[in-house]
Amino acid sequence: MNKEDEFMKEVRNSLAKQVGEEMGKNTKEQEHRQRQSGKKRKKKKGMNIFLKILIFLMVVLLAGGAFLTLTKPGRKIMTGLAVKYAYWRMGKTDEKPKKPDKEVSGSVIDTEEEKEQGLKVGEITDNIDISKMSDTFKNALHQDGVYNILLLGVEAIGSNGVASGRTDSIMIATINTKQKTLGLTSIMRDSYVDIPGYYKTKINAAFGKGGINTVYETIAETYGIRLDGSAIVSFETFQKVIDDLGGVDIEITAGEAQYLNTRNYISKRSNRTLKPGVNHMNGNQALGYARVRYRATLDGSNNDEGRTSRHRRVMSAIFKKVKKSNPITLVNILDTIFSQIQTDIKKDNASSYLAEVLELSIDGVPLDTFRIPIDGTYREKRPNRMSVVDFDLAPNREALANFIFSSHKEPASGSAIKGESATKNK
Repeated sequence: MNKEDEFMKEVRNSLAKQVGEEMGKNTKEQEHRQRQSGKKRKKKKGMNIFLKILIFLMVVLLAGGAFLTLTKPGRKIMTGLAVKYAYWRMGKTDEKPKKPDKEVSGSVIDTEEEKEQGLKVGEITDNIDISKMSDTFKNALHQDGVYNILLLGVEAIGSNGVASGRTDSIMIATINTKQKTLGLTSIMRDSYVDIPGYYKTKINAAFGKGGINTVYETIAETYGIRLDGSAIVSFETFQKVIDDLGGVDIEITAGEAQYLNTRNYISKRSNRTLKPGVNHMNGNQALGYARVRYRATLDGSNNDEGRTSRHRRVMSAIFKKVKKSNPITLVNILDTIFSQIQTDIKKDNASSYLAEVLELSIDGVPLDTFRIPIDGTYREKRPNRMSVVDFDLAPNREALANFIFSSHKEPASGSAIKGESATKNK
């Protein structure tokens, strides 16, 4: 082989080597690209699966939320869960309390020690144990489908869960599922009444005298109405509920503004900044407003009549605000209320009441308000130097029965006492 042939052979070998290396390089790059492409495809596939799962979960949550809020069965489930949480918050169970060794007639407080302390938060009792009540209570006006819950406001419920003493506000909340109405009746706390088992005095002394059953008996004796249960709330809880709602709008007169800004009804001095007209009140301001009695209201009422008018104004403002609140706010309110409340209402009953109120509210049913004694039937007296509201029984019994058992949308026809719209249960 001559030199020329050897040179050409080296050239061919070199080219072959370079081509081989280049092909090998291209093959590796191709394999690398394929591996990367596979990873991207796997990643994209993984992302697609994740997005599908996320979308599915969102659809389920939205559908579940829509079911719970937009359908009647869903709302019933939601209110049931809310009540279960509330009763758990109170520490309530479905167990009945042990029967005490000693009973005191006419009172849910059955021992001398309990009589002094009052009901404890979280104590569970039947709504009302009819067997312990008088014939007057048993035979008072009552109707299936119409529920009357007594609402009492007390100055404080202690750290031991005990409320005692006089009740600053006395109201009856009515859920009328037949007439499709919601009502709130305030009772003048200075009403001069016979307290069964005791003597004649202001109605706001009944709770301190003999507990919640004595209040039931007093209302049955005086007004002829059989109640279905009760809830007792402290001033502190009242303030916190309003603060949780972000405040309420209340219109006041110049005289009310001046009085509230210069007295201690509003306990915090920094909150004594009210003005004539509509005020956006926080809890502390609204409580102070509700407790005033020595200044005329917008409707011109004064003294105990004016105070009960303020109670209804504040409760109506709370009701309007609650209807517009979001679920998170409502949960906070439930937590506030049920962390410090006394009630004898069974859990299942509470769930039914709440569900009914929710449905009526969604249907646009307003909260109608009322007061007893009614105008023209009462006068102020001072027996034993005590300022009281004396009143005529018959017209007030009939007026309350008509408000509770008849439709509020038009004047009641006839009398709920004489007619068939209410019945006496024996």
